[in-house]
Amino acid sequence: MTQCPDDEKQWQEFLRQHRSTPPPAKADLEEQLMNAVEKSQSPVSRQLWAVPPVIAASLLMAWSGYRTLIPFPELSNSASLEAFLENNWEGVVGETSTYSQSNNTQTDWMVYAKTAP
Repeated sequence: MTQCPDDEKQWQEFLRQHRSTPPPAKADLEEQLMNAVEKSQSPVSRQLWAVPPVIAASLLMAWSGYRTLIPFPELSNSASLEAFLENNWEGVVGETSTYSQSNNTQTDWMVYAKTAP
């Protein structure tokens, strides 16, 4: 769709003749704008930047607190808990026993196999 150059000139002339003049600017317009910006920034909106980090920290604390409530599967019964505490105490104090419940299952099996008739 092509337009004739005469049509384009007529439109330009029409727009020049019928354009409106903008109103004169107020002398204190900038000051009014700055006052409106200052009023819109209340103390509450200045402190909203802290909301996302607080949410992230609370989720992290809730997750870590939940993890401490879950018992370890190997420490769920009292016999394995007692054996764990004894082995840990012996490791801390420095006394090592010749027999450890948790590490000698293969050795025990071999002893039983040799003593069987």
